[in-house]
Amino acid sequence: MNTLEAKARALFKDYSRRSNAALHAPESADTDALASAFADHFVGASPAGVMGGAKDPSFPAILRQGFEAYRASGGTRFEIVNLEVETLDDFNAMVQADWEFDYVRPRDGAKGTIAFRNLYFVNFAGGEPKIFAWITPDEAQAMKDHGLA
Repeated sequence: MNTLEAKARALFKDYSRRSNAALHAPESADTDALASAFADHFVGASPAGVMGGAKDPSFPAILRQGFEAYRASGGTRFEIVNLEVETLDDFNAMVQADWEFDYVRPRDGAKGTIAFRNLYFVNFAGGEPKIFAWITPDEAQAMKDHGLA
């Protein structure tokens, strides 16, 4: 395993741990630490389209709102269960992260898991890994398919 791969794995291991903790207690989550995983500017793509933005002071609060919504939908676990890292050059890597989102559906107590794969692009300028782009599946549709939205 090369240095970039090791740093990317460490970044996502920490990101997964913090994401799961934020799901369990969004009001006290360390969203500043979660936000620190991202570059100052980023882009995301999903079936809904492409968005881009700057990591401004409101970003941690936006992350907290997301975890509050996951918790309200019945989320009980949100973790990366598998990582694949491909070094692209001396400063960039692509990370395939297999996430699992466990839930207990609020309306009837049914339990389930939504499994999905996100692709992340990570830059190592300055020596520290930062997520600058991601590609996600249709999260809203998956939530509907599981009766959570």
